[in-house]
Amino acid sequence: MTTHTKFSLSLLSLIMGGSFSVTPVQAQAPSDILQVYAGPQTVTPGQNISVTIEMTDVHGKSSHDETVQLTYVSDRVPISLYGKISRGLVSFDVPAQRRAGRMTFNAFAGDVMSNQAQVMVVAGEPITFALNVQPSRNANLIDLTSDVIRDAFDNPISDQTLIALDWFDRSGVQQSEFTQLSNGRLAYESTCPDAYVAPLRVRAVLKNIEVFSTELSKFCTGREERA
Repeated sequence: MTTHTKFSLSLLSLIMGGSFSVTPVQAQAPSDILQVYAGPQTVTPGQNISVTIEMTDVHGKSSHDETVQLTYVSDRVPISLYGKISRGLVSFDVPAQRRAGRMTFNAFAGDVMSNQAQVMVVAGEPITFALNVQPSRNANLIDLTSDVIRDAFDNPISDQTLIALDWFDRSGVQQSEFTQLSNGRLAYESTCPDAYVAPLRVRAVLKNIEVFSTELSKFCTGREERA
């Protein structure tokens, strides 16, 4: 018998004499389904967020009397709330955190985990701010600036927020213009009115806040008229 034949017989004997065990694969039982809904999608600090959890089986039938856990982080503090499912639903009222940013909501029922529902918290109403005024490099132009404008919780007011600027003198408003905040600040170059009746000022209006500049006649080369 050739060497090749002996090798083939030995391999066959090994295969036939070996012991093989096959572990049957058990199908995983279908689990319940948890779905979390949260809104509105954008809120301000302290505003109410409505969070609803829906629980059904794999066939879409509403669950009942199941305990679910809602988890989220508010101002960096983990929070858990518990509730009972009734006719497939349970709802929670959650105050938005003070810190601007994203809040993420998850639900659990035993080993079942939900999707993630997210809500964005943005700055609330601004608090008062200082309007700084300096003459520009070019004649008859004024640089209007501010520090970062914030809400009562120290969140910077969102960029692209419109701010109204009105030049007014003793006779009333001479000209009006609008600009947007950038990096939470006002930074704008404006042209003095051609003519005015002193005193001359700029009024800045941002949402519910109204602030005034100092007297600007000394910076403006336009014709000063008498009242």
